[in-house]
Amino acid sequence: MTEIDDAAAGGKPIETNRITSNRQSLTWSRVTLAFTSCLPPPRSGAASVVVRGKLFMFGGYGGGTGRLDDFYSFSFDSGTWEEVEVLSNERPGCRENNGVVIGDSSRVYLFGGYNGTSWLNDLWMFDIDTQHWTCIQESSDPQSADETSLALGNPRSPVRLGSAGVRGQVPSRRFGYVSVVHNNKFVLFGGFDGTRWLNDMHEFDFATSTWTEIDARGTLPSVRSCPAWAKDDTHVYIQGGYDGVERKADFFACDLASYTWTEMPCRGTLPSPRYFHSCCLYGNKMYLYGGYSGNERLADMYAYDFETNHWSEVDCTNGDAPSGRSSLVAQVHENCLYIFGGYNGATVLNDFYKFRLKPVSIPSSTLVNELTKLINNVDLSDVTFIVEGKEVHCNRSILAVRSEYFRVMLFSGGMRESLSGADGGQPIEINDVSHAVFLKVLEFLYTDGVHDISLETGIHLLIASERFMLDRLKALCEDIIRRDVNETNAIGILVASHQHHAAGLKDIALEFILGHLNEPTIMLGLSDLKSEPDLLVEIIQRNNTHTPPIPTTRDLAPAGPAGSPDWGARR
Repeated sequence: MTEIDDAAAGGKPIETNRITSNRQSLTWSRVTLAFTSCLPPPRSGAASVVVRGKLFMFGGYGGGTGRLDDFYSFSFDSGTWEEVEVLSNERPGCRENNGVVIGDSSRVYLFGGYNGTSWLNDLWMFDIDTQHWTCIQESSDPQSADETSLALGNPRSPVRLGSAGVRGQVPSRRFGYVSVVHNNKFVLFGGFDGTRWLNDMHEFDFATSTWTEIDARGTLPSVRSCPAWAKDDTHVYIQGGYDGVERKADFFACDLASYTWTEMPCRGTLPSPRYFHSCCLYGNKMYLYGGYSGNERLADMYAYDFETNHWSEVDCTNGDAPSGRSSLVAQVHENCLYIFGGYNGATVLNDFYKFRLKPVSIPSSTLVNELTKLINNVDLSDVTFIVEGKEVHCNRSILAVRSEYFRVMLFSGGMRESLSGADGGQPIEINDVSHAVFLKVLEFLYTDGVHDISLETGIHLLIASERFMLDRLKALCEDIIRRDVNETNAIGILVASHQHHAAGLKDIALEFILGHLNEPTIMLGLSDLKSEPDLLVEIIQRNNTHTPPIPTTRDLAPAGPAGSPDWGARR
């Protein structure tokens, strides 16, 4: 009863639309190891994470050696594998997890899995600095707590004695789930508990040692195990998986601030249904590789572009390409995707490859962070403004080269303000702009971007951008505002965009209104357009020829039992 035994029918050939690129990138090669490297033995379903320039890998299924509890790290700098030295007496037992160790700057976490006889729901933390494993929570008793919970239809289990200090109801034992650490919380979704495929969602607060079941919102993924998943600063993305009946090809995102799920729009050449595969984020794309179709182990790769919502198949024929496989380790470091081991349908593997996504790894720019330090810096400023009675300290030259408005104000001599505020002059008073909005204007002038903008602030910032003659800032505000257009605010946004010459936002608001004319809130809001008769006429004219548009932008704020190389989501 493992993936090796799984004879279920699976995927079929699909048409391809390959990405063309400079052949110096998008190239496979074997990873060159140092002479002293201690290559880990073969495995599938290992758990892995990249922390501090190292790939950490725990456990997995070793084929004839059964489930493993060994712990290795690979240094990208030295090209060396080595066993991680563990100084604590306790450590997690043997298991396969299908890649669910996750970490922060100094710790890695491991939850649950399958040890060959039982599913688990223990939670462990490894401190990289002290080299100690700590058991935060032991697995619940499989003979009492879980059987009682299953009989009651409850997918949660109480904590077994020994998990001192852990509060709340613990998720059921499981394998092949999705997990992330976000804002000092461990977040868990779905998986397979030995009997059922799940789509429940839980969080563990490290500060209070408390489990809470999450009442997720939006369009939740259906029950499943062993999807591919990846996380950025705000969302976790999951793709595919298996629900006990069929393999999946759908794609979802969860906003980790509100636990709201959205099914991602997907165009182009979509990946075929699969599970036991991997995905990683790089740049503005998510790369998906390999997996099991139910019929064969796959060696194809796809890229999802978050700006266009398009999938494209990536040309994987360049270089020394790996064989098709499932239950592999896959992580991104710098400009490369690294994969280790997995199962190719006949053999459990320990080969090690990298796929170069860009020819050269260029360090991230620090310019924006450094210029941000100049904003409202009293020691490094040479001009002062008064906004809502508060002093704001700036740099004349930066403001002048970024804005014609401030260049005239501060240097041309054509405005009264150019004679004050510098060389010991009086501060310059700015009226009709709030202090918070003015600071956002400065953020744009110093960094060419703005962040953490609410709908209300975005509208005020759009108005300020017109006053200060900042076309790019106005467009950024339009893009921020359009994501929150709804029945209650569409009319107001239409009026504001019309009055302040925001043509792109105005068009989006119009399209939304035309698509929701039967909504009572929209009909009532049309009475607010008495002062803007031209807009009423435009709505009437457009309604006669209206065809609902197809959105083309990313609408999120911008992812076995015995003998199994990769099991879990089966039967």
